[in-house]
Amino acid sequence: MKPRPSQDPWESFEGITNAAERFVNRSPRVKRLEADRQALLDAIRRAQLVLSVKRLPNSAESGSPAPSLARARTRLQRQRARSTRAT
Repeated sequence: MKPRPSQDPWESFEGITNAAERFVNRSPRVKRLEADRQALLDAIRRAQLVLSVKRLPNSAESGSPAPSLARARTRLQRQRARSTRAT
């Protein structure tokens, strides 16, 4: 999949967060790397929290999802952050 260029730093931030989360979830748990893995997980959690409360201006005009979909996505991101914190 070819990434599309984005001028919005929040979209870039979200892309980095998603890629880091995929990497951590797919990487094996190795004792010698566990501290680094946990640091990355903590950074992902903080980033997801920031993204979950960030509200894009003019979302209706830019063709963004409906507000109810945005709320559902935010709720899902918070649940993910809580579940990763619990592990």
